[in-house]
Amino acid sequence: MYDIRPFIQTVKQIVDRHALSKPGEYARWIEQDAKGSRDLGSTPYGCANAVNILYTIGELPASLSGKQVFVDVLQNFQNKEKGLFENTGNYQTHTTAFLSGALYLLGAAPLYKADGFHKYLDKKELYALLNGIDWANEPWLGSHIGAGIYASMVLTGTADDAWEDLYFDWLRDNADPETGLWKRGCLKGAPGFHYLAAAFHYVFNHEYAKRSLPYAGALLDTCIRAYEQGECIDFATEMGWADIDYAYLLARVQRRAGTRYEETRRILEKIADGLIAQLMNMDALTNERLNDLNTLFAIVSALAVLQDALPGYIRTSKPLKLVLDVRPFV
Repeated sequence: MYDIRPFIQTVKQIVDRHALSKPGEYARWIEQDAKGSRDLGSTPYGCANAVNILYTIGELPASLSGKQVFVDVLQNFQNKEKGLFENTGNYQTHTTAFLSGALYLLGAAPLYKADGFHKYLDKKELYALLNGIDWANEPWLGSHIGAGIYASMVLTGTADDAWEDLYFDWLRDNADPETGLWKRGCLKGAPGFHYLAAAFHYVFNHEYAKRSLPYAGALLDTCIRAYEQGECIDFATEMGWADIDYAYLLARVQRRAGTRYEETRRILEKIADGLIAQLMNMDALTNERLNDLNTLFAIVSALAVLQDALPGYIRTSKPLKLVLDVRPFV
């Protein structure tokens, strides 16, 4: 068993260091990079990630008034004309889903519906958006659109369940029967892991909506084969979003498929071993990567997946709470 209680205490310290003078406002970074490209002020991803991390480690305020401070800050980022959340360098689908998801953790919602996405209520427009993603060459990046539009529409109260049927029908019809990946006929052109990371985004939408996952057995076989053939990162020497993407995908698809449990567990243990060893051998409080709240959120989310999938393997004072268990999108 790994006791990571000291690390979780450090996570709280890191988040606190990113707090700005106005309550509820957080910077994503606190140190400038060599190019001077970082916004060190209050940003959508700084504030939303603070909420996401504090939720995961069980440190959000318990009182309604304490939560309202965060709610007010996050709601203020919404463009009231279009109902979207925007951040330079990110798709509107990503930022809208990400901030709407943070508000959901606080028991709140965006102030406005996502009128900027209103045209995607139409089946033809929705399918044109999904078909227009570069599935062959940029599946991982494209999933920020393909999965983000679902979370954006649902979490802003813009779409109804009939629209959800259209969305999941498209995913069902375009899944590849042999691999379980998306999009059928477009699985060459990018590194193999990118198709897995893309699938992670569509799987968590299926998990949230409690929808049947097409070709779960084939997707599980693909996940295990990718690990065995070295298509994943080296979990003993690297860390980041790939940890949560792959660990979640493997663990949740195995539950859906109901097969290859022991193989899955062994892989998840190796991922946990590699990730935790890295964390224990660094000065987390000053580590450059962990002081990016976006990356820190990815790491604590991966730990939450692993703690859930490997009972008794990872000790924390409070059980880690995975945001994907209550809302779509990370």
